[in-house]
Amino acid sequence: MFEKGQKVTIFGQEFSYDLYQYLLRNFKEAFSHSSLSIEEAFRELRNYSAVINNSKNEYAKDLFECLSPHEKKEIITTLHEMIVFKGSRYAVFTEPMGDQKHNEKLYKKYFSYFDPYLLYYVKYDRNGKFDKIETFHNLDTLFLNLPMKKRAYEKAYNMQKDNLDAFDFAMSLPEIGIKETIAINSLVNKSDEDAVLGFKKTNNDIMGASFTPSDKKNVPIEMQKLFAEYKEGFGYDIEDPNEKGISYEEKYNRICNIFRREALFHIRFERIHPFNDGNGRTGRILLNYHLLKNGLAPVLITHVMSYDYRKFIDNYDVEGLAKMLLNSSSQQITNWVSTKINSNSKKKGYSNEKLVDIPTFDNKVKKKSNDYYGIFY
Repeated sequence: MFEKGQKVTIFGQEFSYDLYQYLLRNFKEAFSHSSLSIEEAFRELRNYSAVINNSKNEYAKDLFECLSPHEKKEIITTLHEMIVFKGSRYAVFTEPMGDQKHNEKLYKKYFSYFDPYLLYYVKYDRNGKFDKIETFHNLDTLFLNLPMKKRAYEKAYNMQKDNLDAFDFAMSLPEIGIKETIAINSLVNKSDEDAVLGFKKTNNDIMGASFTPSDKKNVPIEMQKLFAEYKEGFGYDIEDPNEKGISYEEKYNRICNIFRREALFHIRFERIHPFNDGNGRTGRILLNYHLLKNGLAPVLITHVMSYDYRKFIDNYDVEGLAKMLLNSSSQQITNWVSTKINSNSKKKGYSNEKLVDIPTFDNKVKKKSNDYYGIFY
């Protein structure tokens, strides 16, 4: 959208290209947490983590450390055998069980991520001896929840990274039309093995909405009409709000017209609901692309805004949504100007993998805290 080395003007404020990229990097990290779908994925992850952590027995791990090397080896071998047996019973793998050596290979192939957890689920009798029967039953909680946690973990982090990649792709484009919108949605859903590429193949509904999204057969023509009318400004007089020499009143009027246009585009896009999944994420990426391209700061739809945001779409309330977007954008430019004035921010080479911090599931790479995932919608 903007070329390296050029000055970027947002709300009349000039930013160097490097500072703009730094600010946009910070914004997109917050933006990646602002999706309800992504937040739900992280909530599911936290739920499975809670079940597993609440059932762990620290004393069992401490007692294991007091055993002899021979006893430790025997317990670990037995634990691996138990997990492989449970995996065979639940058809996690198709290979038949065999001798101890073969079963150990099966464990390493399918269940090595159990290693950091197993010793917390060992049961000992009153004499401190390894109780195989009680341990076997106690492992059910871990066996039934840890694979689900792993799946939720991969889903949440991949959804977050896909959202960032789609955002980056959109911001790199000189223009966005229908073809590019489909590509953005494909990136948003990249990690979803069941994702439907292109426009929706089945009709969909929006939970809690009073309207029915467009029928699948009408989506292509409605999207063509939407983008064509958007280029004409939907009848609003669209002019550059950053033009030098105009009055404050004229600048404000131009800004309001742009937000009305973007609100109308966003409402119509979400009511068409052109894709089987990722409509909200795709629509908000388009919204922020349009704002930045028009020299205005991007917006976040936060958790506290989500009720009104949905209501505006449900009621086709262009003015209400436009005001919400203007307020959010104004808050963003305030933060950006503050950063410009109070810091000597430099461009840093962060990849989306670094932003999302996608580590291995067994915690071999340190991860960021997820404490604030619930703040954004």
